[in-house]
Amino acid sequence: MTSPLYLTWQFDPVLVGGLVTLAVCYGLAVGPLRSRLAPNEHVPTGKVVWFFSGVIVLFLVEGSPLHDLAERYLFSAHMLQHLLISYLVAPIILWGLPSWVLRPLLLNRVVKPVARSITTPLSTFFLFNFFFSVWHLPTIYEGALANSTLHHSEHFIFLLSSLLLWWPLMSPLSELPRPTYLVQLVYLFLIPIAQLPVFAAVTFADTALYPTYVEAPRLFFRTALIDQAVGGALMKVISLFAFGIPFIVIFFRWYRSENVRSRPLEARS
Repeated sequence: MTSPLYLTWQFDPVLVGGLVTLAVCYGLAVGPLRSRLAPNEHVPTGKVVWFFSGVIVLFLVEGSPLHDLAERYLFSAHMLQHLLISYLVAPIILWGLPSWVLRPLLLNRVVKPVARSITTPLSTFFLFNFFFSVWHLPTIYEGALANSTLHHSEHFIFLLSSLLLWWPLMSPLSELPRPTYLVQLVYLFLIPIAQLPVFAAVTFADTALYPTYVEAPRLFFRTALIDQAVGGALMKVISLFAFGIPFIVIFFRWYRSENVRSRPLEARS
């Protein structure tokens, strides 16, 4: 007998083992290893809370019934999974990483040249959009649904490319700095535009692109084509919020910084 959907929680060894490993490594870094990594640094409680919140949210995205809904029934649920990993989990985890944890990982002699090249806005922009587009090609998408290893790899790459995506906006390292406010605003403006081809191909297709969802039992939507259009709409709507809110925040930071810079000139006049 098939379990009700709300009971289909995932405790896959790869998923649970990966999340536990991630949590343990972080705990060691901010705990016993802190005296070696950065003996004069304190452990910011807020950062720890953010990081472990990100791990919990990642488990909910990957291990809750949303996973079964996404893999067996609805393209729109799978799209929601991808968007939550990219626009919620990744920035939460990145926000939870203190600079002194990242510094020895990214600024050592071997990794630093690579880190410098792949954390520039141009690199992160193209890497994220490349992987986002490629994974939605029907052949690759269907392959991931049919192969659990490929599926885990897909979501792992989504997470890594999304961490890179947010780096120019959230970098905690002065050695790998955020660009100017103007560059950040242009970056946020262009990302949704770069996604338009995927959005249009998915949302306005005349036929369902993914056979798995054509053959799946119907839940919530009458046809797989409607489900696919809803998934495309979710992509666009959620990305507008994910990038629109930071755009507004960064714009006002820029505005305030320009005001502060101009005050001495006004005083002299």
